[in-house]
Amino acid sequence: MEHLGPTLLIMALIAFGIYRRVKRTIGFQKLNRKRLIFRTTIFGVLGCVFLYAGLLHPIHFIADAVGLAVGLILSYYAIKHIQFEKRDDAWYYRTHLWVEVTLIVLLLGRIVYRLLAMYYLQSDSGMNGAAAAPTLESYTKDPLTVGIFFVLISFYIRYFTYLLRKQRELDGSESHLT
Repeated sequence: MEHLGPTLLIMALIAFGIYRRVKRTIGFQKLNRKRLIFRTTIFGVLGCVFLYAGLLHPIHFIADAVGLAVGLILSYYAIKHIQFEKRDDAWYYRTHLWVEVTLIVLLLGRIVYRLLAMYYLQSDSGMNGAAAAPTLESYTKDPLTVGIFFVLISFYIRYFTYLLRKQRELDGSESHLT
């Protein structure tokens, strides 16, 4: 019972992240070039790290490839259905709701599955909360987790680079009008 505090903290952080993601999914979001570049860079670095970690288990490159393909398909569909709106201060965009819901369900489902698996593994081994912290290798051992990470990584890299290019076009067309 003494390990309940860190578990609750982790669950609260996950819940807060999910709340923010759902909140951003519902409405229009401001096109912010710096934020998009930062997020694209972060996802690119994460992709490289997971590809490098996958060298330890080359068979997992299949999961990587499937995840990349699914992410690109979802991004293509999201890009075809994106909506832009000009407001007083800047351009705003809204992505396709069902694509975002799909991504959230994938991520949530995998988090819940991993938490339940760790809980049952912990309770079966009788460790009473003394489990070791997960390492990068523990995530790369599971092809489903890596595949889902690559769905998210490829989706967001493709989607954010499209938004960056589109923002440049929108700002260029706006300057021609004034």
